[in-house]
Amino acid sequence: MNLLNDDLKIINFQFLMLARECARHQPMEAIWKFNLSDAEIQRMSSMSLDEVKELAGCGRAVFTILPVAQTPSRTSSNIAAALLPVTTPA
Repeated sequence: MNLLNDDLKIINFQFLMLARECARHQPMEAIWKFNLSDAEIQRMSSMSLDEVKELAGCGRAVFTILPVAQTPSRTSSNIAAALLPVTTPA
């Protein structure tokens, strides 16, 4: 069981660091990619490394896996549309 907790802590830490950096530098993208609210974006972007480590070690997953085709519920349709990738014809 300890190995599972260690692995979960590592995954949580990597996820939280990725989300924090995205929240700091690309908040609109963080709303879309991580299904976060504006308040959660503000909280994530202001977290210290020690706070990230503490949260990562909570013993539970800090992330949710969404179906690929699902639009996060807190993301408005205009934000979702603005974040769609633009492809150019070959």
